[in-house]
Amino acid sequence: MPVGMRAPLFFLSHSRSPARRAAVGPSEDLLRFYDDLSVHVSELVGPETGVDPGFMDTVMTGGERWTPELLRAAGTCQVFVPLLSSALLGSDWCGMEWHAFSRRRIERRRDDVSAHETAIVPVTWSPTEGARLPKAVREIQRFSPNPMPAEIVAQYQREGVYGLLTLQMENAYRAVVWRLAQRIVAIHRAYRVEPLVPSGVGELRNLFAKEPG
Repeated sequence: MPVGMRAPLFFLSHSRSPARRAAVGPSEDLLRFYDDLSVHVSELVGPETGVDPGFMDTVMTGGERWTPELLRAAGTCQVFVPLLSSALLGSDWCGMEWHAFSRRRIERRRDDVSAHETAIVPVTWSPTEGARLPKAVREIQRFSPNPMPAEIVAQYQREGVYGLLTLQMENAYRAVVWRLAQRIVAIHRAYRVEPLVPSGVGELRNLFAKEPG
């Protein structure tokens, strides 16, 4: 990695709902979630040199160019956190972000951890029952905020993070974000994802594209 370049520890992949496509910037709920998660991750990792807590694209919508910052973040972050929603599953851009991360090689920092870690932590943002789940999504276990009281786990799985915020389930929301931060940092401390920055979007494919047959 070039001198002076800071790598985000996590990359937050998200897509706006159709009702918000014309809006400028992320929603208030999404910004709060990103800020809360960044604060917790920063608290857990401390002042590590060359590491930013996270990255979230706040500009691009469908049809816009990928910025060098986005390409660099997708190619250098250590944990990929897609916010699963019907909008994300239908997003070409998010499918390419997933591909940018999934093609990178993962090395264990210690011998006592699994050799099958993907460093991809899908988080339920809003319920996706009935939606077509691409193979890339089906193959990876969704994040679950364990250990945690069963009631909170059930609320998160049923409502998603967006639902918890909408229904003002503050205790459940805070608990889920804290457990997610712990999961991100645990992956970071146990694995190293080698950098692979795309030179352009032409290198990437949409992993959410409908499968033939």
